[in-house]
Amino acid sequence: MFLSISAFVGLVLFVTTVVEACSLVIRAGSPRKAQVTVGGYCRINGANGPTAPVSRVGVRERAFITNSDGDSISIIDRKTYEVVKTLPVGDYPHHMVVSRDGRHLYVGNTHADTVTTIDLETEEIVKTLPLLDPYNFYYTPNGEFLVTICTRLGRVEIHAKEAWSDVTQATGWHRLAQIPTGKDPNHFAFSPDGHFMYVSNEYSHQISVIDLHERKLAHQIDTSRRPVDISLAPGGKMIFVANYTDGLVTVYDTGSFKELNRIPTGAGAHGFAMTTDGKTLFVSNRDAFTVSAIDVERQEITRTFKVPQGPDMLEVTPDGRELWVTARYGANVYVVDLERGKVSHQIKTGASPHGIVLIDLIDTNTQ
Repeated sequence: MFLSISAFVGLVLFVTTVVEACSLVIRAGSPRKAQVTVGGYCRINGANGPTAPVSRVGVRERAFITNSDGDSISIIDRKTYEVVKTLPVGDYPHHMVVSRDGRHLYVGNTHADTVTTIDLETEEIVKTLPLLDPYNFYYTPNGEFLVTICTRLGRVEIHAKEAWSDVTQATGWHRLAQIPTGKDPNHFAFSPDGHFMYVSNEYSHQISVIDLHERKLAHQIDTSRRPVDISLAPGGKMIFVANYTDGLVTVYDTGSFKELNRIPTGAGAHGFAMTTDGKTLFVSNRDAFTVSAIDVERQEITRTFKVPQGPDMLEVTPDGRELWVTARYGANVYVVDLERGKVSHQIKTGASPHGIVLIDLIDTNTQ
């Protein structure tokens, strides 16, 4: 049973180094009580966050899913495994990011050139903002800039972080730089110090290394065919790249950019998710209908799970017990019980679910 929405007030994000590729646990309450912890592994910048508290009474556990062909977002209760709300957004939504103050979820509508803003307290749409080709977007590790991956335009754009105090009065982000990459850039990761950004170019078969200090392209790394998702090992010394066409994961040294290893996983190697301890990297093999677990240190596959309908993007829950996987070729999200190593729940969503963000909202008055 849920607490009333009125119990969840004053969402405040204090930790400026948090990057929202991690699962967020937001404690709601008065500003003096509000705090935020990070559950899961920060694959976006190769740094571990503190483990999230075990879920209990007073926690709203949510999974937010973008339905790319359904032009909508599904909000799922992770306790009951039921969709509690479906919101219409813009044309062709893909990825999402939590605002720097922790109050809103931004949904990038790629074909509409807009961002739908959802209030995390009420779980309602409050504003639609203009942003060019927002296929994928995130804040830099220091939180100073919003970086967008413009897939159809073949570039990365750097924007000043939002300066508005009331999102309903916002008019959009101020663009500071445009940096050409390769063909169809889509996924990315930051170096732990925030100096470099690694961007996959799916159809020019390269990784672009962008110097964020100089705001320019620093290196191009040739990869196997169709690189998609990127994940850094703990400390950021190695980078893992999922290669869709070749059905494998390549590993590179981030100092020399030399290829270190190739790990065959399955046809359509696509998305990544890391465990809380940073020891296991999950990769979805979209055309093999499987998810592989890779031992990060040994760079070897340890387990493989069957997941139907084209497993796409995925995230580990803050307690590390479940892996949530979107099914791009269907209209479902699948939940993998990591202890048993098999799908435990199938949840109906909109057409072609893609992006996924896990957020826990906690009422401090009940803790």
